Amino acid sequence: MSPPREPEIRRFLLTYLGLRSFRATRKPPSRHGPTKLGPLAAIVATAAVGGCMASIESGPPIANPADVAGRLVEDVGSSAPVTLGFDWRYADTRGDIGGEGVGRYNPPDSLRVDLFTSGDVAMAIAVADGELRSLGEIEDVEIPDLELMYAMAGLFRPGEGVAEGYVAGADSVLVYGGEASRRTYFFVQDGRLRRVEERVRGRTTQRVNLEWPDSGSWPAEAEYRNLVERSRVRWIVTGITSHEESHPADAYDLPIVP
Repeated sequence: MSPPREPEIRRFLLTYLGLRSFRATRKPPSRHGPTKLGPLAAIVATAAVGGCMASIESGPPIANPADVAGRLVEDVGSSAPVTLGFDWRYADTRGDIGGEGVGRYNPPDSLRVDLFTSGDVAMAIAVADGELRSLGEIEDVEIPDLELMYAMAGLFRPGEGVAEGYVAGADSVLVYGGEASRRTYFFVQDGRLRRVEERVRGRTTQRVNLEWPDSGSWPAEAEYRNLVERSRVRWIVTGITSHEESHPADAYDLPIVP
């Protein structure tokens, strides 16, 4: 499926520019007996229990984790502007919604994601200049933290800090956060992000899992889970288009998330 054209995106966003909150028709939980959200929410609940049991992993240290991190920043992502088309689904304890989406990337660090449903909702999320931005009020939808938002596009952008590193099986694991209670773990395999986890006092609170095609600069599938809030978003890429010219800079000029 080809991603929507730029004029269509612009018309859609102009139509909903006055949107003040994220309201959509969700598939509600059952009102009879125990709450049931189907297999999607069952996965979320299971992940939440599993996440609470996670412990800090360790293994043989990486000799120069800063060098590994530097190469990863340079090597992941596309060197050309790209438009991505994808299908998405979001779920939390209230139910689930989904639709189609468009991602626009300008190298090296500007990423915008527009989510569309069959109803009356549009959400725009952008990361640019090291800041997370959004269109409209989105307080009732869990959005990944900045590092994890980048990670959903397969981009390694850990922010400031010094990396530690160790080897775990086939993965090189880069860890940021030092001795703080909150640490972020980046699992790297064959020069690509495979998984990213935020851990607070040794317990996983947020996670991104990635599936990659045999070749290419973008994950075929990405899944984010907030194990505390029991929310989950998953997208599957359906089309990739490279461009010679960059997307307009104002496409990423959304209000900064406080």
